[in-house]
Amino acid sequence: MKSKIFTYINVSTQPRPDGSMAGTSVIVESGISVANWPGNAQSVALENYVALEDATLILRLRNAGANLKGRTFMAELGLGLDSDTCGDAINSGLSDVVLKTDTTGEARMAAAASGCFGFKPSYGLISRFGLFSLIPSMESCGIISRSLETISKTIYTMAGLDERDPSMDKSGIDRAMSQFNHPKEFQDCPLTVGLVRELNSAMGQEGNKEFEQACEKLGKAGVQIKEVSIKDFSLARTSHNVIGTVEASSSAGRFDGVRYGHRTGALVKNWNEMYIKSRGESFGPLVKAYLFQGGYFQYKNYNAFLDACRIRASLIETVEKAFETVDMIVLPVSDKPCATTQKPDTVSDFYDVFSLTLLANLTGNPAISIPGPVNDGNTRSALQLIGQRFDDARLLALAARISDIYTGEMHHEI
Repeated sequence: MKSKIFTYINVSTQPRPDGSMAGTSVIVESGISVANWPGNAQSVALENYVALEDATLILRLRNAGANLKGRTFMAELGLGLDSDTCGDAINSGLSDVVLKTDTTGEARMAAAASGCFGFKPSYGLISRFGLFSLIPSMESCGIISRSLETISKTIYTMAGLDERDPSMDKSGIDRAMSQFNHPKEFQDCPLTVGLVRELNSAMGQEGNKEFEQACEKLGKAGVQIKEVSIKDFSLARTSHNVIGTVEASSSAGRFDGVRYGHRTGALVKNWNEMYIKSRGESFGPLVKAYLFQGGYFQYKNYNAFLDACRIRASLIETVEKAFETVDMIVLPVSDKPCATTQKPDTVSDFYDVFSLTLLANLTGNPAISIPGPVNDGNTRSALQLIGQRFDDARLLALAARISDIYTGEMHHEI
């Protein structure tokens, strides 16, 4: 059954009634592999593709009794939020959780636009085996829900080592899982939030005012606000753009129309012509532009790629140092109206929308968006919190405290 929000898939096996996720309904975007489900990632390149096996995180949810219901719609290959319906699925009561890849901040941005919580876990905590990767070094499985408790339970269920994913970090996972087993340790401790000194230059005057009012509200409630400097913060966009397009260009090479996916129906003279025509028909305008940029940096300006990698390393080091004095870093989710997240015309327009969510994808830190008041159809007042890598449980517990202060509600205890 197909609706404007999601595609219901008739699952032949019933979920386990006794698992930790029993009674929790989950909808999965089509860029995450679920055995025997269509997996086109909303791209012609993967038309008619049916997943052969479960992603590791899906298998773990099944074993815990989660009720997998169907697919939400998504932007092509997860790049942006064009046609995305994950927030609608939550707000319509169709599901408790939506799983969505977060490559540039999509899960956090979609959650902010729909008044939900959107969480991006630490890179290396949850297996990426079974994600249709476009940017492997920055992509994580994001979780969207109206409940922080549900997000915490979902993360705990999906996390853990997987030998099929070489990006996983055993020591980091051990640390994270230990925190999930003792969440109350973070509920009453003093709380210091870091405000990025370089943020002012990245936002317009109106966005600054809204964000300053939000921070002022936290300060009045006893949260200590401390300024931190993140060197090269203004270059996060450039670094993500260059590295992301290069990785995407390389990753998309597998969509060749030979082994699977779209193959042109036009008359061709040879295999090379078939490949070129198939590739030309397989991708939409934004993805094509993204891949062309990656090809340029990969083959014509490789030094720019090396510089972007050095900037990324600097950002990782500086963010890590900031956590020596603060518990989390606070940023806006966006300084743009949510309406502008739909159909960017160019790669530059695309990065304009996600400029403030890129940092956590570059550094691998966990990040969460907390819904704020909606003003004139605009959700710019939503807050984004970034935690230290593998402090996912701690970030969720502290986010519950921040959310209680920010929204005036007192029911988010983890």
